[in-house]
Amino acid sequence: MFRGLAALFSSGILLNPVALLALILGVIEGVKFDSAQLFEFFTNWPVYALAVFAAVLYNFTLARQYRDENETSLDYAKMIANSMRTAVSFMVINILSVLFINFLIW
Repeated sequence: MFRGLAALFSSGILLNPVALLALILGVIEGVKFDSAQLFEFFTNWPVYALAVFAAVLYNFTLARQYRDENETSLDYAKMIANSMRTAVSFMVINILSVLFINFLIW
């Protein structure tokens, strides 16, 4: 377990602000909510809207991708695809951090 935590910090995933937000939110959810509240929380759409909003905001402000090396035109297709991947990773990190906190508490 400790080797997995060390790999998490050494991989650099926590340098991604979206992943860090998902981890912090997951820890708060894991501490504050019981299983019925967690089920209710993850069945509501605002959680997924937050994931998509954070991913789009991150990819269109901090992780822009350009079509050419002159950085004159943005590659919107790549940024939208990266936004969807980032939103999915947000939810996966969030759920896994909730499960990890529940594992430690229970």
